[in-house]
Amino acid sequence: MLTSTLTKWGNSQGIVLPKSVCEDLRLKPGDKLNLQVVDGELRARPVGAHTIRTLLEGYDGSVPDRVDYWEGWGGPVGKEMW
Repeated sequence: MLTSTLTKWGNSQGIVLPKSVCEDLRLKPGDKLNLQVVDGELRARPVGAHTIRTLLEGYDGSVPDRVDYWEGWGGPVGKEMW
């Protein structure tokens, strides 16, 4: 597990992401991240990255019984956002 230190930047706080994390997520300076706190954990997701579950949020039509069916197809093979 990688660690980072929370630092003060003006009136805000920030963390520095290790290079390996940026490479794994294909992040570059200026990219935007959606932040979410779930069960006391901070989750950061590049803007534009979606899962089947996030695509179906707010949808009130019929939903397949097994949404997880599509989630096990592996990671990106090109420049797709996963």
